[in-house]
Amino acid sequence: IADLGERLALRVASERAVTAHAAHALRTPLAGMTAQLAVAMRECPPDMLPRLQRAREASERLGRVVAALLTLFRSGVEPCLQPCTLQSLIGGIPMDGLRVQVGGDAQPLMIDPDLMAAALMNILDNATRMGAQHVQMDVQRQDAVALVRISDDGPGVGAERLQALQSALAQQRYEAPIGLGLMLADLIARAHRGSLAVLSGGNGLPPVHGSSGFTVEIRLPQAAAAPPHRH
Repeated sequence: IADLGERLALRVASERAVTAHAAHALRTPLAGMTAQLAVAMRECPPDMLPRLQRAREASERLGRVVAALLTLFRSGVEPCLQPCTLQSLIGGIPMDGLRVQVGGDAQPLMIDPDLMAAALMNILDNATRMGAQHVQMDVQRQDAVALVRISDDGPGVGAERLQALQSALAQQRYEAPIGLGLMLADLIARAHRGSLAVLSGGNGLPPVHGSSGFTVEIRLPQAAAAPPHRH
């Protein structure tokens, strides 16, 4: 049993290292690609601008995924908990035209700002790709737990798909087709000793073109404020 545990630990460590190295290797060429596309957009004829804009948006989206991977798979690092408001995190995330409103409890959360920003960035990116126009974020306190709810006005998912997502996330079956964005957000919630759940409905947002909405809930245990720590 001890030998099996050692081999499993080695395999997990190797997979994390490969992911981190791959993400790091992609970072520089992606940044160069985005910069060259920005130059091309300034110099191209008007009829080429929409196509180059879509290419640039795709490049920037991939860059955000790579950044999230690098943040999540920092070798040997535990979450660095510090007080941070949801509003301050949102201010540093590109929205791509998405309208985001933050409400609920405005008190700071004890979180790792880098990791939580990566989780929110991926959730918002998913909402944008699904056609959402408006996202409502709320923070509610339940004893020693903060509940962060992110709801969009997109098309949502059917009952069967929603149940499959809920089951895959609860069991950490990341090989299931849950999408990289939700997988990363779930891993980040678990790194905070919390959990992530998905729900149907837009949490009271007005429907857009018959949309039903989609909601992600992140539960975060809240410890007393302490100096940032790294292991």
